[in-house]
Amino acid sequence: MHDTLLIGWTTVDSEAVAQRLASGLVATRLAACVQIDASVQSVYRWEGAVQSASEWRLMVKFSAARSAELLAYIEAQHPYDVPEWVVVRAEQVAPAYLKWALGESE
Repeated sequence: MHDTLLIGWTTVDSEAVAQRLASGLVATRLAACVQIDASVQSVYRWEGAVQSASEWRLMVKFSAARSAELLAYIEAQHPYDVPEWVVVRAEQVAPAYLKWALGESE
């Protein structure tokens, strides 16, 4: 499992927060790469009411070996009470990219 690349997503309420989280994840080698999507519109239920908000989505690429540490970082650094953190396994990855990504996040 330690040779597995995972991709995780979270959203935040501003570009500045997205940049801070992304930079922290890469600087600490918890992630090899974080891509920040421009503002997306999220619709969700919160505290009994349907809400809508502009958010910035982060796509985080990281080694499965760092999964628990990365979750702890997200929970500690994320501004939301209940941060979104959804992870999937990358089923097919170019060998050179996999080698690079795992090397940068282990």
